[in-house]
Amino acid sequence: MTRLVAGLVALLIFSVSLPAQATVPQADVIYVWESGGLTPGTLGRIEEMADRHGASVSVEHRGTIQLLSVARGDELVQSAPDGYVIPMAALAIDPADSRSVVGSTVSEALDRGEVVMGQSSARLRGAAIGDVVTFTGWDGSAQKLPIGAIVPDGRVRSAELIFSVETADRFGFSRLSSVTLWGFTDGAALSRDLEIAFAGEFVGIDPDPGRGADDVLSDVAAKRQFGEFAYRATGPGDKIQIDPVWVAANIITVNLPILGQFKCHRSMLPYLEHALDEVIDAGLGTVIDPVDFQLAGGCYNARLIRGGDKGGAISRHSWGIAVDFNPSTNRYGGAVVMDPRLAEIFHKWGFAWGGGWVYPDGGHFEWTRLPASIVDT
Repeated sequence: MTRLVAGLVALLIFSVSLPAQATVPQADVIYVWESGGLTPGTLGRIEEMADRHGASVSVEHRGTIQLLSVARGDELVQSAPDGYVIPMAALAIDPADSRSVVGSTVSEALDRGEVVMGQSSARLRGAAIGDVVTFTGWDGSAQKLPIGAIVPDGRVRSAELIFSVETADRFGFSRLSSVTLWGFTDGAALSRDLEIAFAGEFVGIDPDPGRGADDVLSDVAAKRQFGEFAYRATGPGDKIQIDPVWVAANIITVNLPILGQFKCHRSMLPYLEHALDEVIDAGLGTVIDPVDFQLAGGCYNARLIRGGDKGGAISRHSWGIAVDFNPSTNRYGGAVVMDPRLAEIFHKWGFAWGGGWVYPDGGHFEWTRLPASIVDT
């Protein structure tokens, strides 16, 4: 992967091939996003580049909506506890511009003013086509929308819900985050020109996304693996309070070598223990500063993702599946000084490392997958 690091903009450009389906013709696409939201200036430059290569452009808005309930007639299929909401990753697109990417089933439902849900998210809450989702809009209004389609997760593009831009505008859901380019004749040339255009701006180009050791779980994948929770804001800032029933069932207090006492998710604990044992066996125990871990790092920490406008996204620390080592010397977006041997060990035990991200987080490790030794058995 080519990685150019400088400046203050974080872009990731993915070149992928969509699987052929009845409603979606096979098409090469390039996905471009900017950390903290897509600025108008960046969007304009991408559109100019796309125009030169004859590519079509779909602009995407991403963020987290606060689900209150799913109902089937007078029956509640799912509801958040009183005073709490359920976070759901949402995407707003123009169905006409995106039809070639998301398919006719999605675009037709969006044209009708309905919401589209991914299959994994629907299974998680027992939702069906025709159910009505009730949620709080970004403008604070109460919203009710019928589910017009439930489609494979790939059609909702790592989100759980898709709205049309026109529908999303009605409740203030607007956060330019990414674009998808398709219809070009030479993807390699377009990717190369994008790389040149954004050189010196934290640009990353990956020809095969979703397969690297540092790819993270989508929100719905984290929910499938570690459980879905409801939360409520605790005031200004990024702190949240998670439903205590979920916390009691999933978060435990542990006392581990090097790190001392802290809280984490019970299902992630065995992999963290194995990784730390191997760190000690390799003589790397002194690489991790236990005082910094206790004061500024840690594992379970109920909060939103920090650093710019993240659209209300939930931190993986809220699930208790991420640890931050030496954060005082490996600041988010700053220089990465973490020993790469530590990252190699944690990769082995299923953790992604933020030091390899386009916008680096050198002290951050989050669990994403079963270790190869377990998968292969």
